[in-house]
Amino acid sequence: MPHVQVTGPCRVEDLAPSLASLVEAQPPEVLKIQAAYLALDRSQLILEAIVVEEYLRQSFFLLLRDEPEGIMIRCHPFCSPQKTDAVKRLIARIARAALALHPACAVGHTNLQAFL
Repeated sequence: MPHVQVTGPCRVEDLAPSLASLVEAQPPEVLKIQAAYLALDRSQLILEAIVVEEYLRQSFFLLLRDEPEGIMIRCHPFCSPQKTDAVKRLIARIARAALALHPACAVGHTNLQAFL
């Protein structure tokens, strides 16, 4: 499962406003966040994502979860999109947004190093 851990003082509630309308379009590829849903306890954020790669269109959810070391970004466990390069690029793009918002943070455990 593709994932990125962002370590440091970053929290999911800080990311919600900036990620709620993220769009990257470089046809034939489109990476888009349709909506962001913040949990009542503000420790989890679900992002409704759409990824278009040439003929393949996927809709799925991403889960951002607060952890003691920072946040974890991954596909929601109840979804199973194809783990294409565009899906991996979207997860990496969200991690880069977290790092830009909180420069004191760093990348922790990940299997997407090539996309960061």
